[in-house]
Amino acid sequence: MKNLHLYIYVAVVSCFMILWSCSDQEYDDYKKFADGGEINYTEKVDSLKSFSGKNRIMLQGIINADPKITEFRVFWNDGRDSVSVPITRSGGVDTLEVTIADIPENIYNFQIRTYDAAGNKSLVSNVTGAVYGERYQNTLYNRPVLANDLVNGTLTISYASMDLTTGVIGTEVLIDGASESIFIPIDSEEYNISDYVAGESYKYRTLFLPEETAIDTFTTDYVSYTPIAKPILVNAAIPFKASSRSGRWGILEDWTTTQPVLVHGGYGGWDEWNGNIFNIESGWGAAAVNNGKIYQTLNEVQPATYVLNVLIRDTNHKLTDAGGSYFVVAKGNTLPDVSDVTSAEEVLAYKRINVELGSEYTYRLEFTIEDESTDITVGQITTQASGDPGRFCNVRSWDIVVQN
Repeated sequence: MKNLHLYIYVAVVSCFMILWSCSDQEYDDYKKFADGGEINYTEKVDSLKSFSGKNRIMLQGIINADPKITEFRVFWNDGRDSVSVPITRSGGVDTLEVTIADIPENIYNFQIRTYDAAGNKSLVSNVTGAVYGERYQNTLYNRPVLANDLVNGTLTISYASMDLTTGVIGTEVLIDGASESIFIPIDSEEYNISDYVAGESYKYRTLFLPEETAIDTFTTDYVSYTPIAKPILVNAAIPFKASSRSGRWGILEDWTTTQPVLVHGGYGGWDEWNGNIFNIESGWGAAAVNNGKIYQTLNEVQPATYVLNVLIRDTNHKLTDAGGSYFVVAKGNTLPDVSDVTSAEEVLAYKRINVELGSEYTYRLEFTIEDESTDITVGQITTQASGDPGRFCNVRSWDIVVQN
């Protein structure tokens, strides 16, 4: 019990000593002001605020009563650094403001006093503020561009999301030869620029405010792009169109369908079920498909890196199936045979279709065209063993995205 009383006593004395220590400066000031009788002090700065910047900070406050004030002084680094700012009073409420430049990146406690011509000063007003610099700058990065889609003179720039706690506010795009930049806010996932000329370049950078009230905007370095025309696959999404049909089955318009796919009375590849979908299907009364192909050729695709995205609804192809089924991108005007897909020199990218990847899955085939424009062909190829039909793959859409 004695120990408990001792702890309480020590705690009370410690708190008193802390309070006394914190008030030492104010008490010393009071003694000076009171020395000789009457207390003479100037009006204290009110509503003090700090506004962060790049190796600088702005401080702002108000005074509204004392006409004698002629200056205010700001102290920081325990009084080792200071700045004095003259004041011309208006007779009403005046805003005091100062920007302190060339100050290292850090968090500071600033003390401000007002003074009159006789040297009388006010009690201290305190405010804390952050100064940002190279350390903050080095954490910043450009907003990732997902795609530059240039179609019929309209450039659509698609952006990835970013961590908003970084202070990111948007991107700034400057087209070569333009006098004004375009600001794209961070909450915009894409932006369209009309009348864009193929082969024309643009550059962009990302803008950050370390705090909402900061007086300086930080930027990343510019990144340059030269968008090229997006390769357009036609009749490439639900509802797919059929050039001819019989009942449920048909032949896809604008695609080349080889004979082995036409296992439904001379039709196949276009399926009325599931919303007029792309589907090479065998079994359930139809023969197995042997080296069947459906593909589309794109001419003079320019050098760049691309991604072919194939979104499927569902499939039952397995990795253990004989032959197998693939999405393929190849140079030239046709696709290789199933047996050659993994080794053919003309193949730019392929992905084997696999039920274990799940439904509503997007297969991403990244490929690069180097040196010069070339024709490419994209599509699906498949083979099943003669005695083992009953395979399908419902495709919702095909799309080629330009990476750079």
